[in-house]
Amino acid sequence: MHQAHFLPWKPWALRPVAIHKNDGGDVLDFAESGSTQPSKGTILCRCQGRVSDAAADGLPPELAADVTRVDSLCGSTGLAQLARFSANTDAPLSIGCHREAPRLEAAAAEGTPLRFFPAREYATGGTAASPRLAALIAMARLPDPPPVESVAYSSHGRLAILGAGPLALAWAERLHGKADGQIAVTVFAEDEDPLPASSPRRVAVQRARQVAVDGWLGAFEVSWTPANPVDASLCTGCNACLEACTSDAIVRDGVAAYVDLARCNDKRRCVEVCKAGAIDFRQAPRTAAFDLVLDLGNTPRLAMVHPPQGYFATGSDSLAIGDAALALIELVGDFDKPRYFDYKRSVCAHSRNRIEGCSRCIDTCSTSAISADGDGIRVEAHLCMGCGACASVCPSGAMRYNYPGLPHTGSQIRSALAGWQAAGGSAPTLLLHGRDESAELLAWAETEALPAGLLPLTLHDAASAGPDMLLYALCVGAGRVVVWQKDGAPSSYLASMKRAASFGNAVLGGLGLVVGEARLVTVAGDAAAAVAACHTSAPALGAAARFHPQDDKRGTLDLCFRHLAGLAPADVVAPIALPEGSPYGGLAIDKGKCTLCLACINACPAKALSDDESQPRLQFREASCVQCGLCVATCPEDALQLSARLDLRPSAKQPQTLNEDAPCHCVSCGKPFGSTATVRAMVTRLSGHSLFATPAQQKRLLMCGDCRVIDMLEHGKGQAPETTVFDL
Repeated sequence: MHQAHFLPWKPWALRPVAIHKNDGGDVLDFAESGSTQPSKGTILCRCQGRVSDAAADGLPPELAADVTRVDSLCGSTGLAQLARFSANTDAPLSIGCHREAPRLEAAAAEGTPLRFFPAREYATGGTAASPRLAALIAMARLPDPPPVESVAYSSHGRLAILGAGPLALAWAERLHGKADGQIAVTVFAEDEDPLPASSPRRVAVQRARQVAVDGWLGAFEVSWTPANPVDASLCTGCNACLEACTSDAIVRDGVAAYVDLARCNDKRRCVEVCKAGAIDFRQAPRTAAFDLVLDLGNTPRLAMVHPPQGYFATGSDSLAIGDAALALIELVGDFDKPRYFDYKRSVCAHSRNRIEGCSRCIDTCSTSAISADGDGIRVEAHLCMGCGACASVCPSGAMRYNYPGLPHTGSQIRSALAGWQAAGGSAPTLLLHGRDESAELLAWAETEALPAGLLPLTLHDAASAGPDMLLYALCVGAGRVVVWQKDGAPSSYLASMKRAASFGNAVLGGLGLVVGEARLVTVAGDAAAAVAACHTSAPALGAAARFHPQDDKRGTLDLCFRHLAGLAPADVVAPIALPEGSPYGGLAIDKGKCTLCLACINACPAKALSDDESQPRLQFREASCVQCGLCVATCPEDALQLSARLDLRPSAKQPQTLNEDAPCHCVSCGKPFGSTATVRAMVTRLSGHSLFATPAQQKRLLMCGDCRVIDMLEHGKGQAPETTVFDL
């Protein structure tokens, strides 16, 4: 079995990554170079005049000092120049050429990491291109993000082909034995059509119905119910069953014997004579393990938007089957991909005590990688494609995106904007997009010029752009932020983008910082639509923030709120109304209904609710509330109601009393044991119960737990079975 890096075949998946060892196990670097050093020099290709000297002349001195201009890196002279440059340093080099990256990497001196930025496409024109060129160079010079953990796959070439027998067998014959003989095919024929008479016996065939698939690359499970008593994978073709059958119900197809159940007389003589044990009329459901699956059925067995690696649903389209066959051959071996996320169960707001609160990550995931797991959730890392939408919609920050995390992306944004402004540019419109969109934008820019105020920034997937990233970009100097995804993106991704933008715009509007068009915009469509959305510019909100984003989502948002509030034209004197479902808000209480049972406190995952040891009191810290709704769902009195809003006043960070009551004192010892309202409600509800029929029994409801037990032990003889403290 050969060793290989994971080279996915889906547009949303990753490029190959380098694997390194540390004490914590396998980790994956983001860049193929694996370098965490900042770039120490830049080679800018003029691309035969496409990138003008005027653009480079406008670079700020701190960037221009290490820039070397060359006429071309395409020919032998350019490649020789690169080899000479790289031989003089082992530090990373930034190369202003994107198209020739494979050839340039091959020409560079061994051990010299290279980073590429698209000067040819994004830095054309004269001095107007200087700010964007400066931003590109500034980003390219940053160190690579810290490495992340890896997720391992092992594929041994066991391939299941599902669908109509003749078509499945034809492709099985082409694929069986490929990948240096490692691909072994099993066909699950789901029709009654006879198989070709010339079919050789090297391919296992199952006549099957109710075929289902689950799993991922190297760990698929195929379940099915045999559609015929003859197991073609065991049949030796001896024909003994044909001779024994008295009803002519057994025929031969190209692979094995086949029982025509409509003609069978149920004497089972075929079972008696079959020495291979290939005939079983019980047809019990079966399962088998496979590494790869080629699904030729009209309806995919795995219907998620992004199916798992190793599963190909092509239908009967011959071109699609051919493409899948080529990809399958490359998927035998050991592979790795990044673990894109971190999950902190302690602050997850999914559920408490079997009551569901937040399920946004589950609803948003396009790969069915996230599922409920008790009071938290479970993420199957092998299914995760790394879109980051789960982290974008998570209200508490329990789900965190790591590919890369916001601290690195924030450094990119901050450095790019600083370079842009140092080159004399006004506040740009930042265009956030994924790798798939990047390829389309680069192709578009080959023939069309980008607007002067547009600054593209490639993320792994635009779905990872949450409200913390959007607001941070505005805080550090962007005039507008546009988040772009191509047509065909999962609807849940588009919804998460819109939710993040709507939340950010509401905050800006509430602070009086939006004049005219929205600062945060989402767009779905082609590159032309994305560029059109970036033609409108806006000045920066004010002086650029100096803080760095944190791994803690709500911590970063809090820093953004504080900075934006400082830029607001007036002091914040009232909460800001937010769209429904926003992760910040208040909590209203109906004091007439609330009994201060405090069940809501135990349900709150964010510790926004608390009590007071000195007396019965319910307190609420609004800044901590994630609006998950668990307190509302848990309240037995239906006394609580959420309201989406953002309160930036200092009081929101301090516990505020929602309800309080005088303590109820034990009628026996005088010790406080609950609120008056709670005891009153208990007395009301239990007064008609048979266990509290007498005044003496009713009096126990007014006792603390200790005294209640003592009273039952002392006065319960000869009476009906008494209630216990646990019954109460």
